[in-house]
Amino acid sequence: MGELILCKQSIAANPFFLEDTSLNVYSLEELSYYIYNNVYLLNSDFISVELCNWIGRELGYRQLQQQLLDSKKDNAPLHVLVGMILTQIGYLSKSEIRQVLQTISSFENKSGMECRKMRADRLMEKDKIVDAIFEYEHLLDEHSGGKMPREFEGDIWHNLGSAYARLFFFDEASQCFEQAYMRNHKAASMRLMLASLRCNRNQEQFDALVAKYFIPEDVVESIKEEVTDLSRQPEISQFDQQIDELLQDKSERGQYDLKVSEILGRWKQEYNRLCRI
Repeated sequence: MGELILCKQSIAANPFFLEDTSLNVYSLEELSYYIYNNVYLLNSDFISVELCNWIGRELGYRQLQQQLLDSKKDNAPLHVLVGMILTQIGYLSKSEIRQVLQTISSFENKSGMECRKMRADRLMEKDKIVDAIFEYEHLLDEHSGGKMPREFEGDIWHNLGSAYARLFFFDEASQCFEQAYMRNHKAASMRLMLASLRCNRNQEQFDALVAKYFIPEDVVESIKEEVTDLSRQPEISQFDQQIDELLQDKSERGQYDLKVSEILGRWKQEYNRLCRI
């Protein structure tokens, strides 16, 4: 899983395969770690009969196995079943367990669409941008054709546009924000629709959308000013100044190449991190 997990109890000879993330878990500690870090990916089918039987058969927790199976028969909510597992091993602290169970409870009574959106939003928060894009697009494809409330659909388009913008796909982002604005009629979607094109220096499409949606001139100017202000942030200004100083001193050409190479390397590393699946 990318981290060292100390397992003090039983380790299974045969792992349990988690289909949603294509991972094998070998212990309750690993299962607890997975639940804590992927709580928004859980659904009502997560505590399956197969998982309950694996806990008893492979890990030797026969009593926990029976408790889980009995609770499932009684239609216990997901947070109760998860709580049984997390409190059994003590891998997480009481406050961490409470946080997980509160989070699960928050989406248990919501519709499937709402839960899917919450999970995608959580992926965005954790910088799993490509995974979030997949979730948003899959949700929109599944419920296309008027199967979800217009404003809710618009909000999904808005968040999808934010995901594309995080990866610097500004034209794609603007298209998503336009789809959002057509459905939710929110000023935030309209402003980001134009701001994305401004970032991409697509003046022709920018002007076309201003005319199409009859956007007032004062609003247009404020959007332009916001994008300009962003480009003048101290970090960017300092970088520009450093590069200019290195370019003016020919004796520092080697330092210039090294400095730019270091910066590009960091940018590439950060971009690859955002694009990982």
